[in-house]
Amino acid sequence: MQVSEFAAAAVPDSDGWLNVSHQWSQGRGIYGGIPAAAMVYAMQHALDRPDAVLRTLTVHFCAPLGPGRSRVSVTPIRLGRRVAQFSASVSQNGAVTNHATASFASSRRTADLAWVEASMPAVPPPASIQPVAIDRHGGPQFARFFEYRFVPGVMPMSGASTARLQTWIRPKDCAVMDALHVVGVLDAGAPAVLSRLTAPRAMASVDFRMQLFCLLPLEGVDPSMHWLLDAHARVVGDGYSEQITWLFAPDGRPVGTCQQLIAIFDESA
Repeated sequence: MQVSEFAAAAVPDSDGWLNVSHQWSQGRGIYGGIPAAAMVYAMQHALDRPDAVLRTLTVHFCAPLGPGRSRVSVTPIRLGRRVAQFSASVSQNGAVTNHATASFASSRRTADLAWVEASMPAVPPPASIQPVAIDRHGGPQFARFFEYRFVPGVMPMSGASTARLQTWIRPKDCAVMDALHVVGVLDAGAPAVLSRLTAPRAMASVDFRMQLFCLLPLEGVDPSMHWLLDAHARVVGDGYSEQITWLFAPDGRPVGTCQQLIAIFDESA
């Protein structure tokens, strides 16, 4: 199977080492989807139970992860019959840069309780929207590995009256949209607060919590198609932005959410 550039960067070797190129940089460090996916991979490998899929993931960005070598370590918290919890960390030069906790759980027989009340917003299809190479317009370097098509109406740095961005996105070379790639995509979108600004502003994630709703990869979904990110920053103040992002599959299914805390840096700093 073809290995995407994202997977090649995010999957640690058999001894737990990562070696990430500067091409994946975002500001002072490596974009958060890489260490997040690396910790997910390491926890999945330690659990070794395909029936227990990733359901929740919380990641704390303790310090910038620089290009080069870093080490991923995993600790089991509890291994239950259906639910297992793990913690993981990424360390570089003797210091923890990222810390995560995750819950993996197998399916339960509750066919009498099943519904979906979240629906994909009515937006133009990706084929009708021109892609934007945001890495060539002042965006982060890592964006070169993704294709972005912003839904017209509210765009980054457009001075809009709402902090909401809807973006069709896909990894440029993805052969399978598994949990690792979904984690990466959920963290790859432009911050929604940018839609209310008219100029770039330095920002960084403090932490995020993802919740995934289904077994991945999705059966019958072409991994090369675009997925929709619907990001909304509803509360901004004290130098921080709250953000909730929904991810929808190409067929409209809700796949997961990411609730994020983003630090907004002082313009004079």
